[in-house]
Amino acid sequence: MATIPENNAFAPAVWDLLQGHHSAREFTDAPIDESTLDNVLTCGLRAANWNNGQHVTAIVLRDSHRKQQMAALCGNQASIARAPIFVVLVMDFCRSAMAAQQHGRTQRVHENQNAVLIGAVDAGIVLGTLMAAARAAGLAVCPIGGVRRNSADVCTLLELPTLTYPLAGLCLGHPAKVPAALKPRIGLQAFAHEERYQTQHSQDSLAPLDAQYSDYSEALGKASAPVWTDWISKRYESADYADVAQVLAQQGFHLV
Repeated sequence: MATIPENNAFAPAVWDLLQGHHSAREFTDAPIDESTLDNVLTCGLRAANWNNGQHVTAIVLRDSHRKQQMAALCGNQASIARAPIFVVLVMDFCRSAMAAQQHGRTQRVHENQNAVLIGAVDAGIVLGTLMAAARAAGLAVCPIGGVRRNSADVCTLLELPTLTYPLAGLCLGHPAKVPAALKPRIGLQAFAHEERYQTQHSQDSLAPLDAQYSDYSEALGKASAPVWTDWISKRYESADYADVAQVLAQQGFHLV
């Protein structure tokens, strides 16, 4: 385990790293050093989780054919095939069910919606930790939610047992280029509300965010690209990933 410094002199470097996040979709052909990958994965392993239940399993894909299959299942996301490593984060209540069986007990936690929230939150914590650890090592990252697009086929490809479900993926590799600009975010006041939800803060954040998106698109040479409110409202006009509940049930999560 790394030694913790007695002072916080390293904090600004960590802040700069996290505040400079960007998702990369272009990677070089250079492989990832095994020691670096092991350290990144170990950081994810050590991330905080519910009851130390450790309900996340990481499946590491290296084989080019399997990555191409995964790319197709995720909506033809070419970055998955391009990345040297693609990690799938799986919600895993299979392991805890094995523990229950070992002691003559029957696991019931997965029969409640809260189990899916536990898995989703824990997978999110692991995903964020992996991204920070990878970027600290100079790697580029791209989180992928598309593993849920055709999740039944993803379960088949990864040979997932019952009481597991793929929640997110992560492309890892060496960056092929530096981004021209970072994607705009809402203001801090709209993100961090004091004491209660401040509806007006969210409403007031839309116009400045659209203006920032216009500047961002222009910096990328895409001046005609839609602003954020236009883009996100079009994106959310349809209910994608409509079979998630069905596949969860097939995987043993009979939610009531």
